[in-house]
Amino acid sequence: MSADALQLFIAAVRQDPDLQQVMGTAAAADVDAVARHAREAGFEVVSRDFVDHNGGSLVEYEDEDYFLKASWWILG
Repeated sequence: MSADALQLFIAAVRQDPDLQQVMGTAAAADVDAVARHAREAGFEVVSRDFVDHNGGSLVEYEDEDYFLKASWWILG
């Protein structure tokens, strides 16, 4: 179910310029922060969903943390 929720969240971000702006800020820099924003927006998404999506194509790993690539919602 989380994979479906992630797809719905990606679609919502693609359609909402305000969400895109938030997702492009430091407030949504790492996967945990983005997952928290997604849950606050009503999507049942956890951090691992971003890491597992499409073989890790949305994330970069650095210093023991996962960060989303710039404009990750386009890659989704």
